[in-house]
Amino acid sequence: MKVSNQIPVNPQSVEKTKDSGAAAKSSSVKNTAATSTELGGASVEISEHAQLMKQASEIAKSAPDIRWDKVNALKQSIKNGTYQVESSKVADRLVDEHVRNDFGKNLL
Repeated sequence: MKVSNQIPVNPQSVEKTKDSGAAAKSSSVKNTAATSTELGGASVEISEHAQLMKQASEIAKSAPDIRWDKVNALKQSIKNGTYQVESSKVADRLVDEHVRNDFGKNLL
């Protein structure tokens, strides 16, 4: 991301006027052109990588939280008694996770 103080700004100003003798207020919006130096504006440039990361995040958020097809298949295999757990794979994953967490130091 790149930030600079050189951006053309077209702010909108709001003018409020009072009716003489009436409590009602009206507002009108008027476009005014001003330079960035007058308003202290800044520009932001977002990298292509950041844009791709945002897109990936939006795709991940739109995915379902639960993959019911897998859940139902596992339930069925457990019910049928065909679900097999390989203890060596479970042990390997536990050791990998422990090493990844610096042997428990990051858990505190």
